[in-house]
Amino acid sequence: MSSSTDDEGLMEELAIAMAQATEVPERRRQAARAAFSWRTIDEELLALTHDSLELADAAVRGALDVRTLGFESEGLSLEIEVDGDRVFGQVLDAQVGEVVVESVEDGSQTVPVDPSGVFSVVVPTGPVRISIEVDGVPRRTPWIVLVPGPQS
Repeated sequence: MSSSTDDEGLMEELAIAMAQATEVPERRRQAARAAFSWRTIDEELLALTHDSLELADAAVRGALDVRTLGFESEGLSLEIEVDGDRVFGQVLDAQVGEVVVESVEDGSQTVPVDPSGVFSVVVPTGPVRISIEVDGVPRRTPWIVLVPGPQS
């Protein structure tokens, strides 16, 4: 036979346990948001399909002066050329008004894209990725270092 004090103590412990179960710590909320953001990673990431640095050793006529890169995702292609201190890019298969060039060291900059999909920017320092929003979905390149090809 249980006493009323035992029941009251049990109810207090149960109330504390239930309060803890409903209070989700902020770090767990952030972890859940981060995990949720990965659900569309395949459609958001532009895959590297071409890098002229990989072909530099196979060049027949000497060193390459210009580095070219190609990226693709369903319904979107991006071509980049690094020539000296400039990056020239072209967004293909989609109409966009701007791209965002994100640099670990230099921060982010929004760059206008002309009607033919072409844009230009000074080569950012350190790791860089380019973001393009298409139909409300951000598409991003992997982080890369945009250095020109080997100089002759």
